[in-house]
Amino acid sequence: MEKNETSQQLKWMFLEIKMASFFLKGIVIVVLVGVAATMVLYNAKLIDVCPLKQVYITESIKKYEETKDSQLCDELNGKISEFNGDCKAELEELDCG
Repeated sequence: MEKNETSQQLKWMFLEIKMASFFLKGIVIVVLVGVAATMVLYNAKLIDVCPLKQVYITESIKKYEETKDSQLCDELNGKISEFNGDCKAELEELDCG
């Protein structure tokens, strides 16, 4: 009787492991498909990253205004120049003087 209960418990344990494994595989597949789709859309120029770059630059400008770090200012001017060229924008470069 005890042997039967133990084997039944083992069966349930392995069934739970299989279900968890199936669930994890599903999650991995969904994540990989999402990443692949994002990469394809980005490379096909169907996703516009300019708004994201603009948010990053804006946050960096706020940080610069707090610190007044000249090295950060130079880096920001380079990123602003690159952003203006890539995104056909006209952000004004910072005065590092």
